[in-house]
Amino acid sequence: MVFEMPHHSNFELVEPPLHQKGRTLRMSKAYTDQDFAKPTVLTDDVFPYVTFFYASHGKAMKFINPDNASKYGNANQFGYEFYWKQAEIFYNATKTLPFEASPVAAYYCMLNAAKSYLAFTSTSADDFVDEFIGHGIKEDKTNTGADLDNIKIKHVQKGVFPLFARTLDPDFTTVWPDGCKSYSLKSLLYNLAFVHRAYSMTYTTRSKKVDELFLPLNAGDMPKYYKGNDGKAYLRVDLEREYFAANAQTIPNQIITTIDPNLKLYKTPGFCLISKDGARYNATSISGELRNLNEKYRKDFSYIRGAKRLWYLKRTNYQSLQGSEIINLSDMTINMAAMHRISEIARYKPEQLSRLMKSKENWLLHEFISQSLDQFIDELAAEITKQDIMIVGQKE
Repeated sequence: MVFEMPHHSNFELVEPPLHQKGRTLRMSKAYTDQDFAKPTVLTDDVFPYVTFFYASHGKAMKFINPDNASKYGNANQFGYEFYWKQAEIFYNATKTLPFEASPVAAYYCMLNAAKSYLAFTSTSADDFVDEFIGHGIKEDKTNTGADLDNIKIKHVQKGVFPLFARTLDPDFTTVWPDGCKSYSLKSLLYNLAFVHRAYSMTYTTRSKKVDELFLPLNAGDMPKYYKGNDGKAYLRVDLEREYFAANAQTIPNQIITTIDPNLKLYKTPGFCLISKDGARYNATSISGELRNLNEKYRKDFSYIRGAKRLWYLKRTNYQSLQGSEIINLSDMTINMAAMHRISEIARYKPEQLSRLMKSKENWLLHEFISQSLDQFIDELAAEITKQDIMIVGQKE
C-alpha cells in the first residue's frame, strides 16, 4: 500500500533527508531489490570486485527438472562465475582491438555479463538454460537504410536478451512486444543519458533544435528520501536551476508536463520535485512499501558513470518532436540492444559501419561505442551486488 501526497497547503518535508544505519536514504544504481544499507565501493576495475562478491555469496548450480539434467549434463557448467570471467576476457579484448572491431567483443562482453547475472539470480539452471541457446534479438529487415533512423532492431520471445530484459523490466513485453515491434538505432541512442549531449548536437540544425530528454539533477546529487510531516517517506529530486536559465525561478510548465505525472512540483517557485505517493518509514528497517516505491521510480532516472555522481531525470512522458520514441525501459536493456546491432554491422557489414563513421552521425556513434561497455558493466555490477560502485576519486 502507498499513500498519495496530501494536497493541503501545510504539507512539508522535514529536513534533513532520512537516514538508515547512519547513511542517507537515497536511490542508488540498482534497479531491483536495492539494499539501502550497503556502502559505496571505490574501485577502478569492477571485475575483481564482483568476482570477490560472487566468492562470498556462492551457490551451486543445479537442475530440478531431470529432463534438463539428462539433456545438458552437469549444471555447474552454467555457473555465474564462469560467465563473469568470460565477460572480463571479452572486456579486455575490447580495449586492445581496433575501434572498428571493438563492438563485436563489447557485445559478447555484455552477453556473458548478462548470462552471469541471470545465472546468479535464478533459483536453478532450469530457469535459463533453454534461453541461453540464442541471442533473442535481431535486425528488422522490413525497412532498411543507410542512417541510424533506418537501422531497426526487434527481438523474439526466447533468448538471452529478452530474458535479461524481462528480469530487469517486468513490463518489457508490453513496452517492446516480441516479433511485431521494432526500434530504430537512433531511437535507442536517444534514450541513453551518457550520449544525450552528442545526440542533441548531432541532430540540431539552424532551423530545428533537438529537445533534450534528460534533465540534470544538482551536481553530485541523487534522488533522496525525506520524511513528510504526515510521517511517511517521499522521494525528492532537486533539478539544476542553471539548466533552465541563470535567472530561472521555477521549472517551466512545458517541462513539467513531460515528466512522470507521479512526480509533482513541491513548491512554487522552485526546482524541487517530490513523489506523489509516500510509503511507511521505520527508522530501524526498510519497509516493503519503501522498496516498492523505489523500484516504481527508478526507471525515471539515469546516471552517467564517472568519478562524480551525475544523475538525470528522464522526460518519460515526452513525445519527441524529432520523431524518436521514448522507450521506458532500463538503460541496460536499451544499451545492450543498441550494441548488438552495431556489433552485427561491424561483423557482417563493415562497409556500412565505415560509411556511418564518415557521416554526420559519426561522433554520436563514436561516443556510444567508446562509452557504452563501461556504462553497462558499471550498471550491471551494481545490479549484481546491490551496491553503488564508483571509480576512485569519488568519496561517499
